[in-house]
Amino acid sequence: MMIVGRIQGDLKGLLNERIGEIADAARAAVRSASEQLQADLRAQVRGAGLGIGLEKAWRLDLYPKSGRKTLRPAGLVYSKATRLHDAFDAGETVRAKGGKWLAIPLEAAKQAGFDRSSERDDLTARRPGPVPAKWSNISAAESRFGKLQFVPINGGRRALLVAEGKARGDVLARGGAGRATSIPLFLLVRQTRGRKLLDISGAANRAQAQLAANLSNIIGR
Repeated sequence: MMIVGRIQGDLKGLLNERIGEIADAARAAVRSASEQLQADLRAQVRGAGLGIGLEKAWRLDLYPKSGRKTLRPAGLVYSKATRLHDAFDAGETVRAKGGKWLAIPLEAAKQAGFDRSSERDDLTARRPGPVPAKWSNISAAESRFGKLQFVPINGGRRALLVAEGKARGDVLARGGAGRATSIPLFLLVRQTRGRKLLDISGAANRAQAQLAANLSNIIGR
């Protein structure tokens, strides 16, 4: 005995509608996993105290950008400060380029708020002269205290950027009993060994696991 079934209605239309639903669900799954990855990486930077600039340097793009329906959507989470993110992920030695210096805020600079990165996207801002500005912190210090004095130490292998005591009479540049003094704000080094503060691969693995779960839910519908 042969049993024959017949589908009533527009089969092509039904399939296209179903494919559209799956494409929308797949894009939503990719978006969710990508946003989780970006949020995880930004939270790591924030928790490590590396500043808003490095936090916002984690960016996210979804493809296709036009919103065209596809069964193969993609999310790209990327860094606009790859060298710095990689350094804090690996705990590697960071070296200044081109004979320049790395500026490390000292305690006095931290108390004055000069250890925070700015919200600028270009994290390689520089000022005229031999010393690169660390995310404009040096420029901010100079706008308050005037030009900082460059003081070589350790036979010139390191240096200090010092605020002179006469700088606008600011409380930071005054010693006990109101005496003016010179305050070191930044230590300049050619290289420094960083601690591992980020876990980029761990964040990526967690996001990948979420994406796999989201796609499984779609298939199981």
